[in-house]
Amino acid sequence: MQEITSQAVIALMTDFGLGDGDVGVMKGVMLAIAPAVHLIDLTHDVAPQNVLSGAWILGASYRYFPGGTVFTCVVDPGVGSTRRAIALHAGKWFFVGPDNGLFSFVLAEVPLHEAVTLTNPAYQLPQVSSTFHGRDIFAPAAACIARGLSLAEFGPRVDPSDLVRLAPVHFERQGEVINARIIHVDNFGNLITSIPLSAVPNLFSSPPRNSPSPAIALLSASAAASSPIPTRTIRLKLVHLIYGDSSGYVGIAVRNGNASRTLGVGYGLRLLLLNSAASSFI
Repeated sequence: MQEITSQAVIALMTDFGLGDGDVGVMKGVMLAIAPAVHLIDLTHDVAPQNVLSGAWILGASYRYFPGGTVFTCVVDPGVGSTRRAIALHAGKWFFVGPDNGLFSFVLAEVPLHEAVTLTNPAYQLPQVSSTFHGRDIFAPAAACIARGLSLAEFGPRVDPSDLVRLAPVHFERQGEVINARIIHVDNFGNLITSIPLSAVPNLFSSPPRNSPSPAIALLSASAAASSPIPTRTIRLKLVHLIYGDSSGYVGIAVRNGNASRTLGVGYGLRLLLLNSAASSFI
């Protein structure tokens, strides 16, 4: 193992919050192994056990970090079960965490060079609990990777096709209507949809005079895609904003307010984005 360079970075993302000592303990374990590493908190406020939201946050963030950054990610409702602990080298970065789909957005964008299971006890704490793999498995592995340890030392290789991946979050265009989902709710209550900005390049153009404004039709989370019956329609007035989120997706906001609370919606809800003439029929 080579000594860490001044540029080594470990970024942490969890759903632990900061009310307990879990995050601090993970950092302590890492610094005991790699004392010169730079530790960065991506977030510890992922919605509890919401793997999709964690995957989205990671997918929207990783590219802004320097090559070689080790992302240590713990959103792990399956801790203590048979789910695998893994480490990946994908693109220019490394990723450590549970094999539960948390890295799906990353793997959809960058090539996977290597994936291994974290089974070698030499790179774990002496006592591994059934409920805190972040401390006992992921933190030691991340620190060792930051110090230059080859992934091959941690355990057997994983066939890329065997990695758990979340079902793709699609959007579907049907004429003037786009069928999508809410995939994230940010700290301000803004609703991030599954519609990439690249799919609606003219959405924010000024509509012709007397044409209806865009609208959002909210659907039941279980509504069939073949018969999307709106449960509510929101005509987008000044208080309701469709905007281009910095993540690259269409967002829904409430001016000076919380869209999730005001509109009473959250993760996973299906919606229809209706442009121009289509919105006049609802």
